[in-house]
Amino acid sequence: MKLESARDLAQDAGVRTRSVLDRLFPVNQALAIKSMFGIWGAYFLFVTSRFLYRMQENADALFFQRILMTSVCITVTWLLYRLLIAVRRNGMGAAIFMLTLPTMILANYIAILDQIIFDHDAAMLDFSYLFDPVNLVTFDWAYVLDEAFTRYFILASWGALYLALAHSRDLQQMMVHSRRLEQLNRESELRALRYQLNPHFVFNALNSVSSLIIDRKNQQAEKLVDDLADYMRSVLTDGAQDMVAVEQEIAQQVRYLEIERMRFPDRLSYTVDIDPAANGWSIPALIIQPLIENAVKYGVSGTDQPVNIIISAHREGDRLRISIENDGRVQTPTGLSQDRTAGTGTGLINIQDRLKALYGQNASLLLANNKAGMASATIVLPDPSLIFQDI
Repeated sequence: MKLESARDLAQDAGVRTRSVLDRLFPVNQALAIKSMFGIWGAYFLFVTSRFLYRMQENADALFFQRILMTSVCITVTWLLYRLLIAVRRNGMGAAIFMLTLPTMILANYIAILDQIIFDHDAAMLDFSYLFDPVNLVTFDWAYVLDEAFTRYFILASWGALYLALAHSRDLQQMMVHSRRLEQLNRESELRALRYQLNPHFVFNALNSVSSLIIDRKNQQAEKLVDDLADYMRSVLTDGAQDMVAVEQEIAQQVRYLEIERMRFPDRLSYTVDIDPAANGWSIPALIIQPLIENAVKYGVSGTDQPVNIIISAHREGDRLRISIENDGRVQTPTGLSQDRTAGTGTGLINIQDRLKALYGQNASLLLANNKAGMASATIVLPDPSLIFQDI
């Protein structure tokens, strides 16, 4: 019980201390405290170190007088801090003004107090003379003016340093906030583009069912609907992930090709070639789905000859190259076809938009006709650590 009571008292004391500090330093607390004590602590050490090369009488008394004077300087600097935060909403011009005339006045007060404190040969810890009447006539005003200039220089330097560091900190916080908003916007855009694949895929899938029904292949159409239902269930389950392993994504597309083989049992074949070094590489979910659909639509549906589709994934240095190749030539439709097998043309655009939103300029989609006479679509992806790195 005593231990718990002591712990509670310590916690209460810590809360009260934080509360007092929050009232004294409501803005940039750590920066203000460290800079104030840092600059005046350095000044105290510099002045005190003079006794190392110059003997002084009453060195002990002078030491405590310097501590008192340093405390006065820290207090006056705190007043300047409060002035600066009071005008912070009025712009940098108001803050700079506070470092001129008001700071000069504060520096003169410090110089006068310096004259009062050090103008007596008091004993150690004897500060009773501070309560005696002050005779301004006996002041060494040349010394006061010299000290006022020195203290003004220190105060103004601290103020400029504080404003620069505070402004830099505000800019950093704004940049972090801006980067976070940009990332959230990109993530929202990516999700919208991913969900756009679902109606696009359903559109093409229903075209496949429609083709079987028109060809009076009702049993195959029924089985295709069942397989499509299973496939879509898998897509919706695995599609909850934004990023999937490359082997998982290709396995999903193989299931799609197995469905399409029901439509073209004698004309569609495929091979899969995955580099073992590429296993585990994270890629956007469903990123190659439109390429597989295009390979079937333009490669298989557009000819009565057997067509082979090759899916490959290879690691090349710090990049992953995923290629979808099929017999035929790359075609770029100029408009929407009236054929029932034609798509909406959104697949390639969707891939490009997703890659740009996720990787910026670090990823690419390449379309070409290779030397083997096959149409080739290649996605080149950087290391997953580069996601959003162009922000």
